[in-house]
Amino acid sequence: MRILAVDQARNGGWAIYDYEKQKLIDYGSFSFPNGKYTFSEAVCEIEKYISQLITKRKISVVFLEDINLRANVSVFKNLAQLQGVLINLCEKKHYLYQLISPSVWQNYCNARGRTSKEIKAKITATIPNDNKAKKRSKILSLQYVKNKYDIDTDNDNISDAICIGDYAVHNINIQHTE
Repeated sequence: MRILAVDQARNGGWAIYDYEKQKLIDYGSFSFPNGKYTFSEAVCEIEKYISQLITKRKISVVFLEDINLRANVSVFKNLAQLQGVLINLCEKKHYLYQLISPSVWQNYCNARGRTSKEIKAKITATIPNDNKAKKRSKILSLQYVKNKYDIDTDNDNISDAICIGDYAVHNINIQHTE
């Protein structure tokens, strides 16, 4: 069975895993930037993109990153609307899906909760200068993907999606019912 893990936003990432083998099959990203798309247009394009991925890649279960309220209420509102559209897509098409909290997959992948001393020592040694401004969890997810899968990317949307999928295949029990 194939699962799809999605880090959804205007600029998002996805990862496909073989659930039984707990193996990463493929990954990628999508982008519907402000300059080219209104928010509503971007949401429609993301829905279409995810729907096509599910159909073409024969996905059985979709895992979406849940949203958290942070400082920016406007961003939270947009992410909530996008999440609603993707949940609606799964419901309408009868796709199995589950939301995964960022703190859950980040804890599993050691992408949060390290001391600043540990982070500074590891980041300085492994992350190029242009990435040092990224949030701590983003840098640590990039590092996790590099260490576990030997994938060297600077796209934290991809690394977050891979981490979400990695958490799902190792921690979520999916039962087949006929």
